[in-house]
Formats: sequence, structure tokens, C-alpha cells
Amino acid sequence: MNKKIVAQNSTVMVGADVHTKKHVVSVKTGREVLGTCNLSPNPEAWRSFLKRFPGCELHVTYESGPHGYNLYDWLTGMNGENGQAVHVAVAPPAMVPKAPGKRVKTDKRDSIDLIRAFETDSFRPVVAPDKQKREERELVRTRSQAKAEEKRLKNQIHGMVKFHGIEYPCGGRWNDKWVQQLVANAKTAASTGDLVFALKLKLKMLGEAQKAVAALDRRIERLYAKGTCSEVAQKLTVLKGIGKLSAVIIATEVADFGAFDNSDAFASYVGVVPGEASSGETTRRGHITRAGNRRLRWIFVECAWTRIRHDPEAKRIYNRIKAGKKDRSRIAIVAVARRLAVKAYHQVVNGEQSCKAA
Repeated sequence: MNKKIVAQNSTVMVGADVHTKKHVVSVKTGREVLGTCNLSPNPEAWRSFLKRFPGCELHVTYESGPHGYNLYDWLTGMNGENGQAVHVAVAPPAMVPKAPGKRVKTDKRDSIDLIRAFETDSFRPVVAPDKQKREERELVRTRSQAKAEEKRLKNQIHGMVKFHGIEYPCGGRWNDKWVQQLVANAKTAASTGDLVFALKLKLKMLGEAQKAVAALDRRIERLYAKGTCSEVAQKLTVLKGIGKLSAVIIATEVADFGAFDNSDAFASYVGVVPGEASSGETTRRGHITRAGNRRLRWIFVECAWTRIRHDPEAKRIYNRIKAGKKDRSRIAIVAVARRLAVKAYHQVVNGEQSCKAA
């Protein structure tokens, strides 16, 4: 594709396959794919590229991925330049259809597939949160990562203690007195200082992880009180089972509750609706789809466990579904999580605060 004007005062479809070192871009007007070119991954290269389409309405589609919303920010910032209307659709990778039996995959074909997926409405575009909301989301996700690191280190210490026959101290685990006694027991069991050194090092690493979690918890508490997610988060805590931390996680992971047509669409995004394979008069429903946001799915299930401890109606539903010849506890808790997701949607969108809704 040359650097001259390619199209003017028309509708143009652009598919971009985004990589770290280059963006592979295909262009289509009408029924014709005009060509494909490589762009440097920076806003200046894209601004120069868009100058080839003065007065056009451009629909740019790319897949969400490790590069986040950088391209979205660049292009929306260029909207209106050269008389252009620039619209950006961020596609979930799993929702871009692939032709059956297709054995050849190239960046060029991927960029053209993105155009076709957009034209056929094959996906619901990802709602891009603003930069402040992204930063709040990153803070909450970092807390989850720090908590996972804390758990990983505790498991490593448990494994070390068990493997080397170190006696467990009595009393509450992981407080200062318990840790001091564990180190003393390690000194008794060890024949050299290496084991004690390794244990102390892991305990130090654990302490740092715990400090990180505590610091992040303080920041998240402020988010709940006065962050951009605070209004949504405070509405969610009306529901039994959803605490402050869970509410902030949900509020930051969902960029816009209003982007969903209804509560069923939201539950589908969370991935707590059953899969279905129906034909004619036969209907078969199976395991949950696990589509959408896995963090949302996880937090709604966690909140469901809390909800059945504090809400008699939720407990009754859980027990009714669980009853049977085999243990159906996982199915039952997902059913409670699905109902909770539906209530959360209505709580935020419709402001339902009745006792029945909670």
C-alpha cells in the first residue's frame, strides 16, 4: 500500500494485528481489501497512516492482549483530525471466528479476519475503561498477585518443615511467637546452618509479601471510599455476601455495567451460565461456559460461599440443588453465584435496595 491517499469521504474498515515490534494493518472499502502494510507501534506511525484517508469514517478493530489499550488511546485521540471519524473496536480473542480446517495462519490473514468479524457482528467489543479506572484495576489485581505469592510461600515453608521433620509449634500459626518457635525447632532438627538460613530467608520473603498485602489493602480501602469505583462498590456491599474488597474487585473489573443489555448478558459475561447444545426439540445443558472474565467468576463464587452463611434463602437454594445421589456442592454454589451476579447487575443499574433484592 503506497503513501498516497487511499480513500476519501467514505467508510473504511481497518484490521490491526498488534505485536510488540510491528502492527500489521489491512484496509477494506466496500467489498475490496485494498492491501496490507506494516506500521511501527507508535502514535506517529498511525497518524501518518490515517492521513491517507481524509474525511473518512474509519472503523479500526484489533484484539485485546498484552498491549492493553495503548492503540485504543492513540486512535481515539486522533478522532476528528483531517475531518475523520475514528471508531475503535477491541475484540476479545476468543470471540474472533476461525474458518474450520484453516491450516495457514499469518498476520495478514489475522488482520483481515478481524475486519470480517467486525462486519458480521461476531463479537461484542470490549468496553475500554478510562486510564484512572485501569490504574485502579491494576492496583486490585496486584493485591491478588501479592496474596497468591503469600500463599505460595506459606506452602513452600510447610513443605520444607514436613520434608526435614521439623516439629510444628503449638498455638496460632504465622504470628511472631509461632515463627520464632519454628526457627528454634529448625535449629534443633538441622545438622548444619543451611536449613535454618533457608527457612529464615523464606520467612523474610513471606513477611515482605504480607507487608505488600497490608499496604495494598489500605489503598483499596481508600478506593472504596473515594475512588472512581466507589459509587458502584458501595451499592454492591448492600448485597449479603459482598464485602468491601469483593465490591471493589467487581467494580474495577466491570468497566461499565450499562454496557450489558440485561442481567442475563452480565451473568453470561461472568461465565456462570450453563453451556447448551440444543437441536430440534432436544435441549442439553452442561457445565458453565467459563466465558468472560475469570476474576469476576472467581469473586462471585467466593461471595456466594459467604452469602449462604448469612442469607437463609440462599442457603435453602444451595441445599435444594446440592441434594442428590452424588455431591453436587460445586453445581449448587455456582447456581448461587449466578443469582448473586444477577442481583449485583440490578443493584448497580436499577438501584434496587429492597430486602428481597439483597
